[in-house]
Amino acid sequence: METAEQARPDRRLIEEWLPIAALSEECIRERRSMTALPPTYYLHVWFARRPLVASRAAILASLLPADADREKFLWTLGIHGDPTQAKESISRALSSGVRIDNPYGYERAFGYTPNEEDLRDVPAATVLDPTAGGGSIPFEVARLGRCAVAGDLNPVAALLLKATVELPLRYGASLMSRFEGLSRAFRTRIEGPVAELFPQAPAGQDATYLWARTVTCPYCGGLVPLSPNWRLDGEGAGVRLIPDGRRIRFEIVHKASQHSPGTVKDGTGKCPFPDCSREIPGDDIKKQAQAGQMGH
Repeated sequence: METAEQARPDRRLIEEWLPIAALSEECIRERRSMTALPPTYYLHVWFARRPLVASRAAILASLLPADADREKFLWTLGIHGDPTQAKESISRALSSGVRIDNPYGYERAFGYTPNEEDLRDVPAATVLDPTAGGGSIPFEVARLGRCAVAGDLNPVAALLLKATVELPLRYGASLMSRFEGLSRAFRTRIEGPVAELFPQAPAGQDATYLWARTVTCPYCGGLVPLSPNWRLDGEGAGVRLIPDGRRIRFEIVHKASQHSPGTVKDGTGKCPFPDCSREIPGDDIKKQAQAGQMGH
């Protein structure tokens, strides 16, 4: 005959409690800056990648019993303050025009890696994620020091899982040195064939190249680079278009007033050549694109 203790359901923390408001704000914070996303985001774009802090919360709350220490749970997530209170402080600061450097008082939660003491009460379980997609759940399982079994029908997702979780766990730091060696070999191999496409700058080394698609103006025959604006940064740097025959040269300028106007808006082009300056119908742009006649 079952005792009362044996009959009691083995409920998990996620069935009793989850700090939704704090997690929501921390998820927004995780993705607020497009230039400071978690490193996994830069490996490859995935259309439904789950926030790391939400993934860790779901894992921990599923493994821990319902009576687990909630303060320790939040600490293990990396939430070392009150993000909901910080959100209110930000709202008040915005309305009053006051700037607050870090209203949260701690770094973003996803950057915190739990230590052995944090994980002492977490069961040594194996977590299954049969549709792992971008790999946030198995990645966080690994960071929690537990075993994950994950997969996905999409081959891109399967490759992401291998690169994000499986190979780093299997090979550790040696994987990085191997990757760096292959990268150098690849660069050496391609430098010759593509060197003429990327001429060396007179001073220093170009960090990156910006490209614009081009169409032919149906009225004057000029080659039109398409861009809604020619701004390069928020400090005033931009591009001035200089007609040279029926082609365009580009000049870097450093005042917003010197930028050339955009050459496409709402699908309609605008010819930048002064002796034409006519609108290029969106249907004409589409026709050139469908015929493979767009350049760059």
